[in-house]
Amino acid sequence: MKDCVFVVGLIATFYGYFKFVMFLRQRKALNKRQEMENDARLHGEIHEKLKEYVDSYAASQNDMRDIGVRLLYIKNYPYELDNDGFSQMLYYYFMSEGHKATGYISGKGLYVMDYLAIFDNSIYYNSKNEKWFISSSGRSFRGYKELEHKQLVKRIPFANIYGYDFNSDWADKGEPVLYTKYKYDKWKLFADDLAAVDIKQEHHLAHKITLRKKKRARKARTLLRRLRNRTHGYFMRKKTNKQLKQLRQNRTKVK
Repeated sequence: MKDCVFVVGLIATFYGYFKFVMFLRQRKALNKRQEMENDARLHGEIHEKLKEYVDSYAASQNDMRDIGVRLLYIKNYPYELDNDGFSQMLYYYFMSEGHKATGYISGKGLYVMDYLAIFDNSIYYNSKNEKWFISSSGRSFRGYKELEHKQLVKRIPFANIYGYDFNSDWADKGEPVLYTKYKYDKWKLFADDLAAVDIKQEHHLAHKITLRKKKRARKARTLLRRLRNRTHGYFMRKKTNKQLKQLRQNRTKVK
């Protein structure tokens, strides 16, 4: 009887484990399907409104403004908007004499841009390991080359966009307001595929360099520098303590 109960329990356990694994696989497929449906829905809802907003821009000296969106962290809505709103420029460019809205939205998300020259920053890139980071222009780092590209293009996946408002009274210049899953200063907000783009009109897309968010080296370099300094300080203190101990022993012998 004990053996029968053990066998039945073992079979039930494996059956339950099998059903659980199948549930996880189906859940993963359902989540991916829901993500695709959400991407298609948001793309359909935002695309025409965003295109109309961008096309309404007249590139004249009397009407110059940034074409951007305002990013708001969803957890700060509706009480802490003043401390969180950030205007992010849309990724777009000019072709010939007319403005063609292109590149700022796709089926995978919304493309925004950081203009690094505003803060006198540059991208430093290592072509061997594809590591990169952003720092002040004109500096020198071993193994890294300062790129001439002054635009960093980032994609906000639709999964990180919870809502939008194209008629918000809170926007400064009538720009669309997007409610995001993460704050604008968090790299989690953006997808892994980034691009460094040249600001020169004739090379705007021809010399594009693909950058991976996972390849950012700044934090790693800072951590290694801290570890090196701490290790150096530890051995220096140990050496100093040893010298002081030896000096005290010599003084004791002299007495």
